[in-house]
Amino acid sequence: MHLLPAWFFRLSVGACGALTACASVNAQHQGTLTTEARLQVAEAAEASGDSDLAISMYTAAAASEPSDIALQLRCVDALARGGKITQARQLLTDRLRTNHGQHDLIRALALVDLVAGQPAQAIAQFDQILATNPADIRTLVDKAVALDLLAQHTAAQAIYRQVLATAPNDPAAINDLAISMMLEGHLQQALETLAPMQDTVTSPPRLKVNLGILYAVTGNLERSRQLLGTHVSDDDLSALTRALALSAADIHAGP
Repeated sequence: MHLLPAWFFRLSVGACGALTACASVNAQHQGTLTTEARLQVAEAAEASGDSDLAISMYTAAAASEPSDIALQLRCVDALARGGKITQARQLLTDRLRTNHGQHDLIRALALVDLVAGQPAQAIAQFDQILATNPADIRTLVDKAVALDLLAQHTAAQAIYRQVLATAPNDPAAINDLAISMMLEGHLQQALETLAPMQDTVTSPPRLKVNLGILYAVTGNLERSRQLLGTHVSDDDLSALTRALALSAADIHAGP
């Protein structure tokens, strides 16, 4: 079976132009900085492309205020974006020892597990949240994504539909349901699921990109290019179209 590329993840950062000497900050000086100053240096370092300094500053800031959950999550995000998945997981594991059951930390740990290619571990974390908050839409959708990564598409789609029964216009659930159908080889069904969202102003760009790819693989190249614009090159679109078509053919042909 032909494996399709996976997409996912987010987050943008602001720039801090006032700090022009951030590159000169080193471990000797970190101990004298306040948390706010560390964050300012981290933001400036990110803006200038110095990820090592940014991560160092975020880590120091998080360590100085371990009970500040938002700060821990900010540090974890910087670590994950810097490819330091093991460190991100360790930080979350440490914080959960003193913030047992904290849902934002548990969800962040589950997302790190997804990035690390451990969807089964992620599901175990999501289930901890759902045990006390079974209607948490964000966690339900994330669990369904993990199930899709395990090729358990029927179970994933049942969760997406559960979410859509209470939030019928939730763009993340609609988009990910369509992706699940794509992965299962049901391209026309996926297209019909996404198509009603194509002219919605609030639809996220990724939804329109996926819809554009579906139009291409089902033969409507003109509509596909209208939706995709410059988001996907012609070569990438051709490769994705072939992969989807071959995957669907393999699935429908059976063993």
